[in-house]
Amino acid sequence: MNKLIVFLKRSSLILILLKSSLSFSCDSTQTRQECLDIHHHWLNEAYVLTQNCVGFSAPVSGRAYGYFSIGMYESNVEFLPEMKSLSGQLIGYNRTVWLDETEDLNWKLVVNSADLELLKYFYRNMPPANLEQLNTMGDSIQKVHGRKTASKKKKKSIAYGIKIAQEIIEWSKLDGADTAFQDNYPDEFQPPQCKSCWTKTTPGYLPALLPYWGNNSSLLAGAQDVAQLCEVFTFSTDSSSFMYDQAMIVLNNSKDDDPKYERIAEFWDDGAGYSGTPSGHFFSVAQSLVIRENRPLDEALELYVKLGVAVNEAFISAFALKYKFNFIRPISYIQKYIDPQFNTRIASPPFPEFPSGHSFQSGAASEVMKSILSDTIPIIDSTHVNRSDIDGTPRNYSSFTEMSEEISISRLYGGIHFRETLDISLDYGRRIGRYVAQNLKCRNE
Repeated sequence: MNKLIVFLKRSSLILILLKSSLSFSCDSTQTRQECLDIHHHWLNEAYVLTQNCVGFSAPVSGRAYGYFSIGMYESNVEFLPEMKSLSGQLIGYNRTVWLDETEDLNWKLVVNSADLELLKYFYRNMPPANLEQLNTMGDSIQKVHGRKTASKKKKKSIAYGIKIAQEIIEWSKLDGADTAFQDNYPDEFQPPQCKSCWTKTTPGYLPALLPYWGNNSSLLAGAQDVAQLCEVFTFSTDSSSFMYDQAMIVLNNSKDDDPKYERIAEFWDDGAGYSGTPSGHFFSVAQSLVIRENRPLDEALELYVKLGVAVNEAFISAFALKYKFNFIRPISYIQKYIDPQFNTRIASPPFPEFPSGHSFQSGAASEVMKSILSDTIPIIDSTHVNRSDIDGTPRNYSSFTEMSEEISISRLYGGIHFRETLDISLDYGRRIGRYVAQNLKCRNE
């Protein structure tokens, strides 16, 4: 009889512990999903802000997404035992804000306050209507996810998220580009003049965009060494030269009236002011796949932070090389040496031709996405489905490799890059992406 009582007591204890364990597991899983949903709310807002904030050119936007993705990651890393902080890995980022082991926080409130604080800083010139929308959304998320949280715990959670964000903000100010959105076209810069040199082009004849962007501090040590051997091809006006052949490829494509060329060029143009720029486009694709494939919080955050870092590194590297070589745009070369009537399908950006920034970024972004999601996953890109100024019909790809190749060649279809530039640039962009994917360590091993 006594043995039976002991057995029943032990069985009851086991059931209680099992029930408690299952309850904790369910709570943890639910919290992870809710944290991811909150991050996605704020990623959507980042896209809108990128469209609406003056001065958010492609490099400026890439920087904002880079730091925002780091903030998203760090706001959750202590909640995810399988993940490790990027403190000490990213140049100059030595995190001092850490949770006391005795503290219990509402992680949904932590990530909400961190994301909001980051967006309010990096897009601090946003229109008043956008700021009001951000604050309203932040309050709404806080109310929904803080209903059953004690007042003291709620305040601590919100304050902790803000502290994480503020430390990242202070660190970001050291990279040399904190106020770049206010001065995309520095007056003091005078581009060199020569036969092979870039000059202002139609339609706006704008001065050089962000000529010092290549001097920005890198986020990941070694990333800026990846493209050091990247070299432009030889300039020549000889009709038998490789350069002339490259120009003829652009010219001949411009005369092809197949509507697919214009459609693809416009779909991937991602110009500032009417899109989320390339960075927003890449995050849109990544986010849609995370949701469709039901990827967990840890995988999503690893994807987003590596994507943000890789694209930012690609921008720095590409712009350093652009102003190193100061290479002529197709429109200037073709109009001067081949056909004065030549025009492009999309506007030539106000900076040198080589290398292609889009190809650098698409190569980097695609390699990061491949490293997390594989290169066999089908992609449906619906980023522009609500746009009326272009054909935003969703585009389908069988792999990230295929998508990156279309992004790159779209710049030839637009008439703004030489084919050789695109091939070289895509290769180096992929190298940058692989470097970030392999060297930024997110997992506790």
